[in-house]
Amino acid sequence: MTVRSLTDHKRAVSAALARNPALDVLIADAVGGTLAEDIIAPRDLPAVPVAACDGYAVASADVQSESTTLVVSHDVSFDDRSPRTHVPGTAARVPSGAPLPRGADAVVPSSRTDLGVARVAISGAVDSGQYVTGAGAYVRAGTVVVDAGTQLGPRQVGVAAALGRPRLTVHPVPRVVILSVGDELIDPGARRPGGGVPDANSHVLAGLVREAGAQAFRVGPVPDEPLALRRAIEDQLVRADVLLTTGGLSGGPRDTVPQVMQRLGSFELVDVALSPGGRQGLGAIDMGDRHIPVVSLSGTPAAAVVGFEACVWPALRDMCGYAQRERDTYMATVGEPWTATEGAVTATPVRITRHDGGRIAEALGDGSLTLDALAQADALAWTGPETGHVETGMRIHCSRW
Repeated sequence: MTVRSLTDHKRAVSAALARNPALDVLIADAVGGTLAEDIIAPRDLPAVPVAACDGYAVASADVQSESTTLVVSHDVSFDDRSPRTHVPGTAARVPSGAPLPRGADAVVPSSRTDLGVARVAISGAVDSGQYVTGAGAYVRAGTVVVDAGTQLGPRQVGVAAALGRPRLTVHPVPRVVILSVGDELIDPGARRPGGGVPDANSHVLAGLVREAGAQAFRVGPVPDEPLALRRAIEDQLVRADVLLTTGGLSGGPRDTVPQVMQRLGSFELVDVALSPGGRQGLGAIDMGDRHIPVVSLSGTPAAAVVGFEACVWPALRDMCGYAQRERDTYMATVGEPWTATEGAVTATPVRITRHDGGRIAEALGDGSLTLDALAQADALAWTGPETGHVETGMRIHCSRW
């Protein structure tokens, strides 16, 4: 059994969950990945002034009366290598988004004309710049339009495509397989003789994995029987970048996770100075040229959540390639006292209220971690190992829940 401080164990888990190498992928495959480099505009967008609507490109000085007729000089084409020079006293038919002829400074919408082909009649005067999108109106050259560390969604991929980027360098989304281990576990809604305990852990952990930015693959409850557990693990290795288990660590005769993991690869059982969630496991399984880290958490639901939040969340965020590893935190003032676990970092579910411009933290229930308290909490309050009693008026760190 290895004993570690929370800080040391967080480092160990982060080292185990090494960041996926960045890949150069087609832009169509980039959604969901984490950008590994800044996307910088190589040029103004648009590069030259373009028509903001279908119509006729003109020099505004030529259209200052309520009724004007001009010769149509040509049709602007997207295939033109560069804009033509505008002929004074004429109009050029132009589609929306096409470059204006050099010297034209306005577009007359088709609705204000007779749609003429050789000559066009225009109603109303024209102002310079009307219905024209200027060069750089969308993006200026040299602007960082998407920062490295951003998870790419449709909007970010869209702006990259608009800049002409066919490929992007991204950290692929890690695939995390979650197994709940225990003879007593059943899927919610299932029935069996003698009853059973509904598996909450794999559902809450799968949600947290997705919230952290990774893909979650939840496996149904797996019994403690060594052969069944080993078979379930081996079946999942083909799609796992990380294997996350919960339960089977207490040390009883039916808690078989350590022995099965040690037969499959390397694994150590760790007592972390964390309450709850201090009993954890860390190891790895090699499958060909793939090195799959294994993190094991307590079988108690609230303890599994705290273990994930404290140790796995920041490591998984880093593995995804995010710049921000930790959840947002803030300071709050304790409203009513509660008891913490001296000698360990303690997580307490709290409700946050506002008073005189500050945040007040109130422990839910008796301050112990239960699933219903976690469900109702606004935040987790973290107190250090030197704190055994949390007094009214103390200032404490809270992580936004």
